[in-house]
Amino acid sequence: MIDIVAMSDAHLERAVALTQRLKWPHRLADWQQALALGEGLAAVEEGQLLGTLLFWRWGDYATLGLVIVAEEAQGKGLGRQLMQTAMAKLEGINLRLHATEMGKGLYEKLGFVTCGEIAQHQCRELADFTAVIPGKGQRLRPAHAEETPALTALDTQAHGLHRPALIASLLDCAERFIVLEEQGNVEGFACLRRFGHGYAIGPIICRSLPQAKVLVSELLSGLSGQFIRIDTDSEYGLGDWLNTLGLAQVDRPTTMVRGKPWQPEDVRAFGLMSQAMA
Repeated sequence: MIDIVAMSDAHLERAVALTQRLKWPHRLADWQQALALGEGLAAVEEGQLLGTLLFWRWGDYATLGLVIVAEEAQGKGLGRQLMQTAMAKLEGINLRLHATEMGKGLYEKLGFVTCGEIAQHQCRELADFTAVIPGKGQRLRPAHAEETPALTALDTQAHGLHRPALIASLLDCAERFIVLEEQGNVEGFACLRRFGHGYAIGPIICRSLPQAKVLVSELLSGLSGQFIRIDTDSEYGLGDWLNTLGLAQVDRPTTMVRGKPWQPEDVRAFGLMSQAMA
């Protein structure tokens, strides 16, 4: 009999093994961070981890991700069982996830609808590139802990997710967390952190594509030869520029929602924290 239980740190080493089988890049540290910021479900049979699902409550919205069913347990409805258990815990909240082609059919049956597409860009060794220099009146600087409420508000404007715990965590442990000012006003921010095979850049939150390029360019500086990953909304145009830098598009998951899609308020999420946490 397979039991669905609350995920704990004791499950994480086996969870890493599940992602390795799928050739997903998540390290133990990535799983630890994800679980610390959210909640998880583990499908267990006689001590063997056969499935996972994590979810994050971000105010009126929640995101779901890391939905995995071990190969030997597929075809038994375990993915549906995990999803239904999570959805019961999140009743009344708008839900968002990024679906692989394999999972899309299940999510549609559970009431999720397609509302966009994410482009996963990455390179194994970042080549030298021409940096985008801040324009007149623009200034880049490190973010500060006391700015957590203001940065959280800007983040929420972009996608409706209220994530003070995430912002505080990134301010504490990210490699770099920078803010873009224009005429003294905070117009955006971006974060560089360790993830998977190397580095990930995200979230990238700002008002325009040129601003996003300034933020990303600054974070890429000094990373020549490193593995870099950025997940961006296909609609916002950042991907075309990333391709010119050698960060090729390698995957195209589908953005799906159950409930009310968020309408951005003059701010865009040009880069995700991750496909799971969004």
